[in-house]
Amino acid sequence: MQTKYLITLLMSLLFSLSACADSSNSTNTITVPSSWANQDGSTLSITGVDSAGQITGIYINGAAGYNCQDIVYPVTGWIYGTAITFDTKWESTIESCNSITSWAGFLYQGEISTFWNLTLNGSTSTSQIIQGKDTFTQVTTSVKKSLMSKK
Repeated sequence: MQTKYLITLLMSLLFSLSACADSSNSTNTITVPSSWANQDGSTLSITGVDSAGQITGIYINGAAGYNCQDIVYPVTGWIYGTAITFDTKWESTIESCNSITSWAGFLYQGEISTFWNLTLNGSTSTSQIIQGKDTFTQVTTSVKKSLMSKK
């Protein structure tokens, strides 16, 4: 059953990526830095993308009913055209949730659509992997200018 689900997930992702492969559309690019919020109130902030497409950033969990909320966790991943993947290890000096989450998806029409897998440390079976999906939309923020200016 698990293998069938993963194959279906990968096929859906492949077809979705094929359908939106035109990255010339300005809504299919990620600006750096940028922040993205999902439907559960969590935030992905992309702070860097190197020339090979490797991303760095932070993730703040805002999903109700889960631990490790409102704490900054590091993110690493890759961007390749409209495809994106990123991971976080839920461990900090403040709180550890003893797990890793990986998201994989694509950017299309200003949204990052992903499937995610959360694996707990000590898992011994793929049936213990928690799965879900998230849709992230870009958060618009105003730039605060200093009241003091250099003369």
